[in-house]
This record gives sequence, C-alpha cells and structure tokens, in this order.
Amino acid sequence: MEKPKVSFIPCGVHVEVTDSFGRPFIDYQMLEKAVDSLRKAGLEVYEFKNFVRRKKDAIRAVESSEKEGVDCMIFYAATWLWASEIVGAIRSTSKPILIWTAPISQGWATGGAMVLHGTLDEVGIKHKFVYGFPNDPETLKRIKVYANSAKAINKLKGSTMGLIGGFSMGAFTGRVDEAYWMERFGINVDHVDQCIVIQAAKEIPKEEVVKKYEGLKNLIDNIPPLDEVMDRSIRIYLAMKKIIEQNKFNFTALKCFPELGDYYATACLAQSLLGDEGFVSACIGDLNTALTAYILHLLSGSPIFSPDVQQVRKEEGVVKLTSDGACPLSLAKSVKEVKLSRRGIFGEGAADGICIGLVCNPGTVTLARLCRIRGKYYLHIALGEAYVPPKERLEEELNACGFPYWPHAFIKLEGNPEAFIQNQRSEYTSMAYGNLREELLDLCYLLDIEPILTQ
Repeated sequence: MEKPKVSFIPCGVHVEVTDSFGRPFIDYQMLEKAVDSLRKAGLEVYEFKNFVRRKKDAIRAVESSEKEGVDCMIFYAATWLWASEIVGAIRSTSKPILIWTAPISQGWATGGAMVLHGTLDEVGIKHKFVYGFPNDPETLKRIKVYANSAKAINKLKGSTMGLIGGFSMGAFTGRVDEAYWMERFGINVDHVDQCIVIQAAKEIPKEEVVKKYEGLKNLIDNIPPLDEVMDRSIRIYLAMKKIIEQNKFNFTALKCFPELGDYYATACLAQSLLGDEGFVSACIGDLNTALTAYILHLLSGSPIFSPDVQQVRKEEGVVKLTSDGACPLSLAKSVKEVKLSRRGIFGEGAADGICIGLVCNPGTVTLARLCRIRGKYYLHIALGEAYVPPKERLEEELNACGFPYWPHAFIKLEGNPEAFIQNQRSEYTSMAYGNLREELLDLCYLLDIEPILTQ
C-alpha cells in the first residue's frame, strides 16, 4: 500500500529568543523526534527546513508542499506563532491541514497551536488539531489516520469511474448526480455500453482464455471444465481489463444483467478476479456501491467485498452477507478451497456465468455504505467480527439463502442490530478487513458527509 505523504512545517516567531534562564524557546530535539516518529509510523515526510514566522514563509511552505505532492500538511507549533500570518497561505491550498504540538511548557507552543486552531475554525478551514508527544502511540495513530484519509481524498480527486451499461434491477439507491460527484468528490463518470464488453470479449484470442483457465486450475481445486460458459466468463474478465486500461478507469460499475447476462454471460468471475488485483468493480451499475468500495480500498489497500445484506439476526447480533456470485478469492481462508460453479438463477442472466463459492476469513471488519437522504450524502459505518460457523452448522447456514455455492460472510456485529437495520439504506454494503472507523470519520468530516454510526 502506498504510504501517505505529509509535509512537516515548523512554525513559530521566537526562533532566536531565550527565556529568563537563557534557554531557547524552541525545543529542537522535540522537533527531530516529531519528524522521526512520523517516519516510524509509516508516513513519507517532506520537511520544510525553515521556520514559518511570517506570511512569506507560510506561502513558501505551502507552495513547496504542493510541489512535493503531499497528501496532508502538518503545521507544527514549535513556539508562539502569528496565526494571522499563516492563515492566508493555508486558504490557498486544498490539501487537508493538521496542527500539531507537544504538550510541553517550554516555548509557549500550546497557545500558538490553539490560536491557529481557533483561527482556522473561525474562517471555515477544515483541519485536525493533535496535542501529544511524538512517542505517544495514540498521538501518532490520530495523525496517521488523518493522513490516510487525506490520501484517499486526494486519490478521489481526478479519478475516473467507468459506468458500463447503466441502471439495473430498479436499485434507485445506486443512481447518482454525476455533476454533484464532480463537485463534491472530484470524480468524473464516463459511460461505456455493454456491447463494447461483448465485442471486446469476442476478440480475445483463444490461447489467452486457455492460459487464464490453466492459471485458475493451478490456483483452485474446484473448477468446472472450459466449456462455453467458462470460456465467456473468462473472456469478460480479459475484456474488462482491456477496457479499463484503454479508458484509464480507476474503478467501475457494471450492469451485469439483463443484457450482458442474458445474451453473453454474467460478470461474477470477472469482478472477483479484478478485486483480487486491487481493482474495484461493483455489480448492477450501482455507483454508490462502487464509490463506497473504492473509498474502503483506498483506505485499506486491500480487496473489498460488496455483498447483499442477506439477513440480520437481531437476537444473535449477526449480519449475514451474501453476494449473488462475486467476491475476491483472496478473502477465503484458503484459495484452494474456493469453488467455481455455474451461477444459475432464473431471471438474472439467462446465458449463465461462473460464480465464486467461499466463506470469508475471520477477522475484524468495517462495513460501510454511502446513501442519500433528501439529496444529502451520508455514510453508514459499522464494525464487526467476521467468523466461520462451526462445521455442524455451516451447511445449514449456507443452504438457508437457497444458494450455498455463492460467497458468504458471517459478521458478529459490534453495536445495536436494530440500529444497523434502520441505518442501512441499500441491499448492498461494502466490507473491508480492519477497523477503518476513524479514517472514515475523518474522511466524512473533510468531504462534508454526515456519518451514521451503528454502535
């Protein structure tokens, strides 16, 4: 995963001043520790070597940080500072801002940091204020979380989302205002017809299909023969890769059926394999699912599962997630044990296709879903623990939805199940491994999205 890049900008007017004991106002060792701690925390750091004392210094610091391509600018209060000299330069950048100082008495830096914090709030500049020592794990965690969210937001800006096909299955919650997306997220939506996928798939040489099939056979024990359905499913995957590369798409949403799935094949295998390669592609042309999953991928650097919320068992606090065919294979405990089979469901892809059968690996997970209420964006966030049901119950659990050979995840929810039900405003949620709640909260703050927490 690419490291977030931050600039470290020391601020203060008392650079050559000593106190009544002859001690310098600035604790230079603390500055060195601060920079060192950021690097040890896994951040790439650009150091602005001069102190920001006046407006011209602040302008140089901001301009050089932008040239370095940082995701976030850290203004470190080393002593008292003139907020009025700094705020104008900060207003000129769109990069997320973080104010930091250590809680030491030397140098009167606490007041400098607080006045800059208050100044930015007063003029409406979003930022985060962190007050803590460089060796404090919680301090470094807060900085890293914010920097990671900043990196995700900077990746969103300028991204191109490929909508292949269009609206499907009456899922109104997947539609978006594309102009609003550009305004709010900086994302451009480009359209490609499904016929392009079919045409590109037909043009794939047979030897490329066979090569991919043999690779899957070496990876997975349970795989159907290379018949027409398997052939077409692989061709869609290879065609999607070409289309993504040709159009420079950063993520996609694909209308899997009726047209593509009825007249050629469904895209479950393609979407699953793309997910394992770090590319997000959502089903049924659902753009809000695609964006939610893309955000989770940018924050985690890992494959994302975007299934249906198939059942909520309130008395157990369990959320059962089931996708109707697609899931990154790497989310299984063992890829060898993944089963590929015919998807086979009447009314959703008459031409059939290959689906993925697995149970997602145990571990802490974050569930998220972008939604709109009266035109305003909200993000539902929930945490849980994925688990694999005991052997004596597993078959029953898989059979319950009617399609035991589809991908499943079983989540012991952290929080109130009734709240989860009311907060979830789509059939789809997106699941990432790890606790990403704080990153998502920072991202919501920076993007003016209202978070809805299940807790």
